[in-house]
Amino acid sequence: MEVSDRLIKNVEQGKPSGTELLQTVVTLTGLPEPLISQELNQILALTGSESSELTLDQLRHAMVAYLEALQPDLCDLEDDSDSLA
Repeated sequence: MEVSDRLIKNVEQGKPSGTELLQTVVTLTGLPEPLISQELNQILALTGSESSELTLDQLRHAMVAYLEALQPDLCDLEDDSDSLA
């Protein structure tokens, strides 16, 4: 599925609706859309954001919170792979 020019233009201009922003991110991942949409909505819920009212700043905040939550697990994986070498 291609991202519509209107969605890209709205994102570039910084004024997409929350739903448009979320759909654009989901589509641009290139991953299975139902899975990514569900995952992103769960991430947004953890930060108290609603997808229909989502702003670019809220999306950034949610992604930072998600990455910070993953960081300890990723560091543990890295440590484990170093010990095997």
